[in-house]
Amino acid sequence: MSRSKESSGRTGRGWWARTRDRFQRSLRAARDRRAAAAIAWVADDSEGLRRRKYDSYEQYLALQRSKLETLQPEWLERYDRRYHAALAERLRQSGAVVPGSSALCLAARVGTEVRSFLDLGCFAVGIDLNPGPNNRYVLVGDFHEIQFPDASADVVFTNSLDHAFDFDRLITEILRVLRPGGRLILEVVDGEEGEGSSGMYEAAQWRRVDDLLALFTRRGFAIESQTPFQSPWKGVHVVMSR
Repeated sequence: MSRSKESSGRTGRGWWARTRDRFQRSLRAARDRRAAAAIAWVADDSEGLRRRKYDSYEQYLALQRSKLETLQPEWLERYDRRYHAALAERLRQSGAVVPGSSALCLAARVGTEVRSFLDLGCFAVGIDLNPGPNNRYVLVGDFHEIQFPDASADVVFTNSLDHAFDFDRLITEILRVLRPGGRLILEVVDGEEGEGSSGMYEAAQWRRVDDLLALFTRRGFAIESQTPFQSPWKGVHVVMSR
């Protein structure tokens, strides 16, 4: 076989593998879309939030774990580059992160935010229900039941509050692992009055960011700063201390 034909064969096999992978991811996404459509939203007017009413915690976990397997690699790679750079710059500008600090990133997926903290000289690690294979930056873990000891992190970060099943459990865990005087850094979508959306994996929604932050201030957190941002999605960068 000539080199050109051999190369063409490898290229063809590669194209077929990528096409099959994209098709399988699209099928998983369609399956999850049907499952999510059957889960009702329930409003909590006292908190200004809406929550999905899952049949069980296991149903919630299964749906959250499947998200990574539906994302197209090309999209994920582009998003990773944009968010990595944008978050690192926002963290620098906030002045809330000190080199040498320990940072725990919750629901960190493939570790984009972990690498942003590493860029700032932090000892950083993430947890996620499904971090994918061979992930150097993120361990398997549930942010409702964090596996790390009390007072072990100087900084806790998450941009996934819209994926929380139980805010009370989540905040209790953040308070437990965060050292006294430590900082909680959140990045949150604007909400329904801004450009928030109710995708198939979101478990919670808020009309106003202030409604969401009130859950934390009632538990003893103090807001240090709130900074709007536009990239790669429209939201608010929030720094809180305990």
